[in-house]
Amino acid sequence: MTAEVGQNESALVCAAREGDKEALGLLLTRNWSWLKGLVYSIITNTYDIDDVLQEICVRVISKINTLREPERFRPWLAVLARRQAIRYSQRKNPRTVSLDEEVAGQLCDYKADQLLVIERREQYQQILEAVKALPEKYRQVFMLQYTGDLTYGQIAEILDIPFTTVQIRLVRARRMIYNQVLGKNKNKVQKR
Repeated sequence: MTAEVGQNESALVCAAREGDKEALGLLLTRNWSWLKGLVYSIITNTYDIDDVLQEICVRVISKINTLREPERFRPWLAVLARRQAIRYSQRKNPRTVSLDEEVAGQLCDYKADQLLVIERREQYQQILEAVKALPEKYRQVFMLQYTGDLTYGQIAEILDIPFTTVQIRLVRARRMIYNQVLGKNKNKVQKR
């Protein structure tokens, strides 16, 4: 693979369609973080993410030749990933385990007051619950924004929606999360 091919995603797609494994690997690597966020937005289960991502990689390898427009790789990959995640979740009864286990471990390592650690863990759990409660279209935009380090334009391209729709959905998702977390905190204060 030449250096110029490494710079252009469309060129990488063309090379991958011709059997260039390095190009295919580079395409997947460049899109991995947002892809992982998109999968999580659908299955909301950290234990199964790697299995779904592995299935997506297999599908990409076997289906890359069906991509007619190389410049539309990201939307094509997003559709393929959504379908695979939905199939996976329909096939398997998902375990309801949240990301808070990983964060709890990180928070415990952090040398902070134990009360602060507990408060942060509770807040994080509330936020995760609020994210899981979002309607799928808002959860997808939210997860792509906060796990993929993508611009609004890139998210619009991946989800194949207008730029302004990304902005609106992200604002609404944040508002719904804020309202849900704020509502729970108000209930805690009233119970005390």
